[in-house]
Amino acid sequence: MKRDITHQIPTGYPLLASKEFRGLVVAVPFCPRVNPFKLRSQSQQFINPALIISPESERSFEKWRNVINQQLQETGATFDLTSTLHNIFAALKSSSFPTAVAKNISQQCLQDSQFYVHNLYANQSLWSLQMQESSAKLPPGLFGSNNIHADGLFDECLAVRAPGFDGQYCIVSFKPTAVDPSEILPLGSFSDNHEEQRGNLITIFQLLGLLGPDRVDPKVSVVDANTYLLPSTTFCLPSSCSAADLGQAVAELIGSYVIANYSLVTVTDEQYCFKESNKPPKYDGATITVIVVLSLVGLLVLMAIVHEAWRMYRGTDFDAKKDGKLLSALHCFSVLNNGRKILSMRVTASSDNFGCIHGIRFFSTCWVVLAHNFTLAAGKIMNIQSITEDFRTLGMQTIGNSSVSVDTFFLMSGLLVSFLLLRELDRNKGKFNVGLYYLHRYLRLTIVYAFILGFIATLMVYVGIGPYWYDVNKFSNACRNAWWRQFLYINNLFPVDSDYGCMGQTWYLAVDMQLFFVSPLFIYPLWRWRKWGLAWLAAVGLTCQAVVFFVYARDDLHPNVWPTRLDGLATSADYFNHYYYKPWTRAPPYLVGIWAGWYLHITKQSQTRLAKPLVALGWTLSSAVGLAIVYGLTPYVDPSKVPEISTLLKMTYGPLHRTAWAFVIAWIIFACSRGYGDIVQSLHTLRTGFVNRLLSWKGFLPLGRMTYCVYLIHYDFLVVYYSAMRKRFYYTLFEQFTVCFGLLVVTFGLAFLVSVTLEASFLNLEKLIFSSKSKSQPREEMTAPPAEEKLNAERKKIDA
Repeated sequence: MKRDITHQIPTGYPLLASKEFRGLVVAVPFCPRVNPFKLRSQSQQFINPALIISPESERSFEKWRNVINQQLQETGATFDLTSTLHNIFAALKSSSFPTAVAKNISQQCLQDSQFYVHNLYANQSLWSLQMQESSAKLPPGLFGSNNIHADGLFDECLAVRAPGFDGQYCIVSFKPTAVDPSEILPLGSFSDNHEEQRGNLITIFQLLGLLGPDRVDPKVSVVDANTYLLPSTTFCLPSSCSAADLGQAVAELIGSYVIANYSLVTVTDEQYCFKESNKPPKYDGATITVIVVLSLVGLLVLMAIVHEAWRMYRGTDFDAKKDGKLLSALHCFSVLNNGRKILSMRVTASSDNFGCIHGIRFFSTCWVVLAHNFTLAAGKIMNIQSITEDFRTLGMQTIGNSSVSVDTFFLMSGLLVSFLLLRELDRNKGKFNVGLYYLHRYLRLTIVYAFILGFIATLMVYVGIGPYWYDVNKFSNACRNAWWRQFLYINNLFPVDSDYGCMGQTWYLAVDMQLFFVSPLFIYPLWRWRKWGLAWLAAVGLTCQAVVFFVYARDDLHPNVWPTRLDGLATSADYFNHYYYKPWTRAPPYLVGIWAGWYLHITKQSQTRLAKPLVALGWTLSSAVGLAIVYGLTPYVDPSKVPEISTLLKMTYGPLHRTAWAFVIAWIIFACSRGYGDIVQSLHTLRTGFVNRLLSWKGFLPLGRMTYCVYLIHYDFLVVYYSAMRKRFYYTLFEQFTVCFGLLVVTFGLAFLVSVTLEASFLNLEKLIFSSKSKSQPREEMTAPPAEEKLNAERKKIDA
């Protein structure tokens, strides 16, 4: 249905007064001293305008303006780039009708857009004012804080109800792209019919034309993993318009102009457009299956609660022998019983237990969650300048170098597997059930993993909506399409793909499973042939370390991926594909753990004590190395102080720091478990005593038991939280830490629910099924702090 839009539009909008919408108007006083100019030669190009979006270029606008002014001195023209850019962005971002002036878009979109503009300026209908208000304006802090994102009003736009269409909230980004000389259109092959001057006004096209006379064909690009870094704005458009219509319309407005040998390529996608009619997809077979399975588990949990409540009412205890297998299986799903076990702080006195493990596991998990929180928040921060400056400070290296927390898990995993399998080999005179060894590990990790992955793949898209919900949809679809990678634990062997984001943090589980699979090849020789086993372990460890050196040298990798250094981010794909996710490059900390577990095993009955100076030296060296790894490279994160990282630093810190970190954690576990973390006469009394008492605190037992579920659910929970945000937020360090710790508490709460209903239930069921069989796989739940009486006995022995 065509609508008549020939009604006279009020004076003051002269370029909209004709049937042919020619352009946008920017109310800028015309200065006769500002003349169009040409580049003096192709070799004299302005500085790369991509600096506008660089997180490390807080003075980029000023630098760019100075360079341009210097190059223009010979022309006699005066040119204020900051003001010009401000007006260009203001014109574009204040515009709520790019599709009303486009040529190559769908007819329906064009008609509805022009009908909207007519109602806005002729009739000022409420719905049209609502649409205009919902579109983004110039972002605050564009120049002071490098805020390059303009957000509109998401819910208000979706609530628009116009005759014939609804409101649609769309995001579009702009990608500065170098122009090849062959792409420049010949003079005379295009006409600037938009450049119509009306009195004391300049159109956006004339402002862009001041930066150069060259033109190219406008381009529209597809989204990729780095699109969130590009400048972006939002429009409230008629629902009849597609993302392709918006991309083409914006490209026609600004994409043909060459600015300092760069053009602005428009980037958008259908997933970046939202309207009220975009309801979550209907339940398909996979979704129904997940709902049915979860309902059955819920029914079992409810039946177990009723059964246990009835027993409590009658005053009878549960007896597995009398009640039989069926009731015993039902009892596995009792959240009351599971909750008591998870929250229990009862400890056992055993020389095979490591009290500090739970504390180390808890703090390392919190470290991982905190780092991921900052990573995901960075894409939703308004003042990117502030967080960039914070990441250059000493204290924030705790977040910047948080990836070593993963090496803590590799070390602990290798240590526990080695220690407990060696104990099993001792008990059974060199024999262990290989089938159960692998089966138990697979079931232990995979069952709760599968439930969470199933929820993410099918139900997560229904939990909310927001302007950035495309991330949730992307991760959900990724889990639907490649779930088999996860369950085979080979997802880390595939190249990093921006479209594949299924539980991205689980690359660690894949590497850990792969290393666990080959662990008996190192542990059994250590038990059977001690010297040859050590030689074999050392040879493999050194070979893996040599591979790390080779990868760093071949790919010229930076010591670490720092968000403040763009030169390091340029090689980030190689860093993750060739080094970070691969088992042969992450094996050294795991192998250090196997060696540490073997040493703790052979010395657990030893009465030999280390001399106090050696203990003090161990704590001093471990503290110094650990602090150096986390904080030692602080000056190098600021490229203004260190423009280029030396090869020597790349080839020392990069390949060695993770292995060195593993030795630091190995010392802490050894010292705390052997009583050296609580020696009264130690030269480091306060530090070492505090470390052991802190890490062995009984309160870390229940928290440590929940860390696996925390690790599985935290990342996608954070994705949902930040995707549902209506606007980017203003960052301050205090506020961000407050939010992070609040989300951490909620994550542990969700993890407790998952653990008490799913993880603990199926662990109980597995134990019931295999109770009559030999237990060959070490269980990490067995690690608990030594009883106080044992510690007191050790202290008395030391004092004597």
